[in-house]
Amino acid sequence: MTTNPTRNQYQIKLFHFNEITVLGDQLCAPQSSTRTITVSNSIYLDQLKRVVAERDPSTDVTEVLFMLKADQIDEDDPSQLAMFERMLREGIYYNGRKYVRSIKSPAMRRTQRTEFIQEKYVADLYRRITLGKMPRLTNPHKWEAALGVSRSAAQPVPYVPRIVVIPDYEKDTIIEDVWKVEKCAEDLQQQKSIFDEKTKQREYFKAKKELKPSKEQLHKLERIPNKTISWNGRTKSVPDQNEYKTFNGWNKKNRRVKLEAIPFPARSVMYNDKLYPCYSIEQTEEIPIIVINEESIGFKRVEYPKYENKNVQFFDGQGLMSFQFAERIGQHLNLSYSPNAIQGRLPYIKGNFIRFDLMKWFNENNVTEIKDVFGELQPIIDKQGRPIDLILTKSCFKAWHQYSEGEAKPKCLFESITEYEALLKVHNHNNFWVANYAKPAYQMNAYTPLTYQYIHALNLTLNDLYQLATPLMDVIKGVLHGQKNGTHGKWLRDIAYTKAFLHMLVQEDDEPKDVDEEPDEQENEIERGQKKEFINEIVHAIDLNELMLYDGNVRKFIVKQAMLKVQDMLKGRIPIRGSYFYLTNDPIAFMEHASGYPVTGVLKKKQAFMNRKQGSHALFRSPLTIFNEVGKLDFVQVHNRYMRHLDNVIVLNCCDLTLARLGLGDVDGDTALCTNDPTILKAVIDAPTIINEDDKKVAAPVPNHMDSIVKMELKSLHNLTGRCTNVNTYFQNMALEEGSLQGRVLENSVLKFLQGQIIDATKNGLEVEIPYVLDRLAIQMPYFFRFVNGGKAEDYQYSTQSSFNQFCVKAEKYIDDKFQMKDGKLDQSILGIESTKELLQDMSKVSQPKFLSYLARIEPLYKEYNEQKKPIDHRLMQFNELKKWERDNDTRKAISAEYAKLREEYKTQCEVICPYPSILASVAVEIAYQNYRTYSFAWLFVDGILENLKQHENVMKREVRKVNRLTNWNVEGKELTVQAGIATIHDLEFPFHVPDGVYSLFEIMGQFFIGYEAERESVVQTSNMSSLLDEKSTRRTLRNYLLGFSTLKKSEEESQSVADQILGEKLQIQVVEYRYVHIVDEQGKVKCIIPRDQVIRRDEGLSLLDFDGATIEFITIEKVTKSSFKAIVHID
Repeated sequence: MTTNPTRNQYQIKLFHFNEITVLGDQLCAPQSSTRTITVSNSIYLDQLKRVVAERDPSTDVTEVLFMLKADQIDEDDPSQLAMFERMLREGIYYNGRKYVRSIKSPAMRRTQRTEFIQEKYVADLYRRITLGKMPRLTNPHKWEAALGVSRSAAQPVPYVPRIVVIPDYEKDTIIEDVWKVEKCAEDLQQQKSIFDEKTKQREYFKAKKELKPSKEQLHKLERIPNKTISWNGRTKSVPDQNEYKTFNGWNKKNRRVKLEAIPFPARSVMYNDKLYPCYSIEQTEEIPIIVINEESIGFKRVEYPKYENKNVQFFDGQGLMSFQFAERIGQHLNLSYSPNAIQGRLPYIKGNFIRFDLMKWFNENNVTEIKDVFGELQPIIDKQGRPIDLILTKSCFKAWHQYSEGEAKPKCLFESITEYEALLKVHNHNNFWVANYAKPAYQMNAYTPLTYQYIHALNLTLNDLYQLATPLMDVIKGVLHGQKNGTHGKWLRDIAYTKAFLHMLVQEDDEPKDVDEEPDEQENEIERGQKKEFINEIVHAIDLNELMLYDGNVRKFIVKQAMLKVQDMLKGRIPIRGSYFYLTNDPIAFMEHASGYPVTGVLKKKQAFMNRKQGSHALFRSPLTIFNEVGKLDFVQVHNRYMRHLDNVIVLNCCDLTLARLGLGDVDGDTALCTNDPTILKAVIDAPTIINEDDKKVAAPVPNHMDSIVKMELKSLHNLTGRCTNVNTYFQNMALEEGSLQGRVLENSVLKFLQGQIIDATKNGLEVEIPYVLDRLAIQMPYFFRFVNGGKAEDYQYSTQSSFNQFCVKAEKYIDDKFQMKDGKLDQSILGIESTKELLQDMSKVSQPKFLSYLARIEPLYKEYNEQKKPIDHRLMQFNELKKWERDNDTRKAISAEYAKLREEYKTQCEVICPYPSILASVAVEIAYQNYRTYSFAWLFVDGILENLKQHENVMKREVRKVNRLTNWNVEGKELTVQAGIATIHDLEFPFHVPDGVYSLFEIMGQFFIGYEAERESVVQTSNMSSLLDEKSTRRTLRNYLLGFSTLKKSEEESQSVADQILGEKLQIQVVEYRYVHIVDEQGKVKCIIPRDQVIRRDEGLSLLDFDGATIEFITIEKVTKSSFKAIVHID
């Protein structure tokens, strides 16, 4: 059981909103589109496949559905809103068939995706997904969320567990200091001023768009000059806006251009090859200053010491599964262990289920039955002999939708769990579905990147950020420079660091993906696949010969990836020691609740548990808007046999407000980053939890029909979540720029409160608006944000006073100094390349005339290839300079596809000329490595490269093995003992198959490795080809021939001595291994060599590899340097 079953994935059509057209009285999708989106297997897709197979056995499921992406809708355009509504009500025709709106998950709503399926399958599909239940009244958002459970990407386990649903649990009172955000009394005069300014500003932005002067008009105007300024340690040219200023220039002076003056600028300015209008002060007006305070915002922050928090819910979204059920899941998923936590799915059921020895608990506590949410007593083992597999709370069972007139709370759609089980069978639900599961701690990343949100919720200094960045920078330096050899004083590439770094590049994403999220498109699938394939090729090449660490193409790739890692830190992605783990509440308290006992649990306030973790740890969870949301808990050792196996799940207490602090209402599969990094712990601010007691309110039920769905969909188009996050970041940065993270606590508290309101808006029907006084300021985002969103520096703030902005400035300078980018390319001088050309060629298989013939025919294709590649490179550079929201996936995919097509096209053309992989690789290497030093072209023919490398394989290899079981383990020793396939360190033993011995451990970013020498041959596919050696040769007599020679000496005097010794002498040419050309005396002693770049002289149709045994006479010495000389020679 070594491989896990992969999720089945399908490609379905994807259309954009603006592609749907009106033909006659129908809305139609274009038939010519080739764009697709990946969807994964799920309950929904499984049932749809069954429906299609029953009705149309020959039809593929991917033909009966497509996805519509509507994120380009202009909410201010009534015609577009009407068009979208028409799509929802009338459906869309594709290939002559009608498609209608299908079930939509919350994740699809957030990303503005709507799936349409062929109308004839809808009724059957809905009947299966709803189990035949269709409430007349409901809350549309909660109803769709319940059905959306079926859309989670998941793997089926062919077994339906016996389930008991128990009531939710609420703790009566928790006394704790809290903050609340409350509405405050409005100052009517101030609110009128704000409304007037808001109206004026809206008119101003509209006028800027509609009345802006034309390019022709700007060209006619007098230009204002540019000036050179010093900026972040560099100089740059900017408009000299002393008298006349651009829109942004006046905005910085708290003035704006009058509406009537916008079409008539006084001057223009050229900046970054683009003309901008400029205005005089007479054409502007002052922007009223609105002071930010409680009255202008409309909210206040209130502190409540020792507040009585009533009815605090725990176990929301949580369940416990038996050891036997967990073992069954592990076996089916081909895991070598039983998972400690799974995100499980069934119709109407969604939750995070923790492994617990249910049978042992019931037996030891003399519990023979438990009461379920329907008031029925459920035996621990039923009449059919089935034990309870899964206990879950009411909150996991999303079936409470049966509203009655005059009743505030809905009833369950099912009379009992027995009815639910029966309906699962009726509708052919034969599987339990696993959306995700907790991996063992040793399979998780030891280091995980922070985010800019986390950084801005911590009181970090610039030195703190340097400290956090040190582990990654040590690896970067190891990759760039290697280790210094103490004997020779030479920097040597470090194979362990390099292999570890390559391993990092192909690891899974640092943070577990949201299982409810489908990829927006296959945006990175092609690139990721190509990158992984190339990394595997690099690793294979290095494995054959470690000198490939110095190869030009290998070094270009590795150094570029190292630079990208540094650039990643500019986005806030600084890796720290820590991992994301599932969160759950105390399972002992859960079982006490399930058994009807008083609930006490084993953890106290401010405590948490995970086996092998002790002491203070910080917890982070996204989205994070304010320092109050960073958790800090004391992890304690609990000597409880029911919990000691939980070494990869964070168990939270049921005594405090930690869940609320982390922004959680439930524990249905959320993860948190957990770290005990001392720099992070020191920077956590101790502050009360911000609570929102209205977050459970829901809107009144409405009729369950299309009108309600349309209303919900139109409201969902207006999603303020991203904007609220950005405004919050603006004020967090402002607070840090002003010197105190707590300096803008009012603004950040309000925005944290509003973020929750926005998320809950579709459930409770409330209208949420970001206060204008906050929203109006966040036009230019902080300096560091340009690395997050892209675009030009002038689009962002210039101020860099905060620690993180300063860190970005320093990191930028490091990138400029260290990587020396020129026109988007790495400066060759920093790569540390040494020639590997001879390793990548095998001249023993082809005569030199034939080789030169191939060279002459393929080199023009190389030039064509590069010319064709330039416009694609330019398009990619332009694309990467766009802001994040301007980069559409269609363009990204098109560029990737163009690269792939170009490579394949020219690879094929070259293979037609030379169908022999080894020889073709030798020719391409001569062109790319010797003649042009661009390297990458040769790797189009990687099979031939590896075949040639095989001839120079080092069979004694420096093996580097990652010791997976030590990841996230507190390793104190430095040695690992292995005997008979069992590794031992301290009290830990585990299987590890290497030769018996004692191995030294070394650590790279929390991952442990051993290194040892072993004799092994790598497997390389070789081509079966007859030799292309023939009697033809380029050998001929050369008289008075100018040729360069290398002496391998280190001074001009030594080289002159060699030249003097051979002047007038007749020596012999010796060709070694079809690679090297030596000049030897009668005793075979090497006097000098012919450099590699002199061996093949294409212009003369000459290869000195054909001159083995020829006599060479040195007539005159022309020029001597410290390691070479030129001479006139005769060659017979």
